[in-house]
Amino acid sequence: MASPQPRGFTLIEMLVVVVIIGVLLGITLLSPITGSIQKVIQKEATRLQVLFTQVRDQALLENSHYGFSIDNDGYYRWWVLPAESQEWTELEQSPFQPRLMPETLSLSLESMENSTPLDGDEHYPSVVFYSDYQVTPFRLSILPAEVSMANSKQSLHLFTDGLSDIERVRE
Repeated sequence: MASPQPRGFTLIEMLVVVVIIGVLLGITLLSPITGSIQKVIQKEATRLQVLFTQVRDQALLENSHYGFSIDNDGYYRWWVLPAESQEWTELEQSPFQPRLMPETLSLSLESMENSTPLDGDEHYPSVVFYSDYQVTPFRLSILPAEVSMANSKQSLHLFTDGLSDIERVRE
């Protein structure tokens, strides 16, 4: 009679199982990290696109000019130039109150005509929504705060040529 074969797993089989479990855990743990920044960017892009549409319609209905700017502290601001006034006033009422971008994001605003940054002035908007439904041509980039080659593909861009609706593009 032959001796019975030992039962159990070899060291190699155990190592393969541990490696597979490690890879699966790594994928599972990293997915929410990369997915969450995309969700935040998507949410802010949607919010801004809706606000741009609302302010453009409001400018047409009220026969006033509205504006948008970004300051150096990470806030974006809304402005109004009523038909009877010659001075821009910052809006404070919802949904057009100043809003601070989440720390994980940054905004970059540039002119569509010559690709130069539109620097915000403390007393004037960078982008104007005119009462005749035209807009200063612009490109607003919503980027992760730490831009690298890996996460630069997570950025979203809102842009218009001044006549058409605000469009959204992922690059």
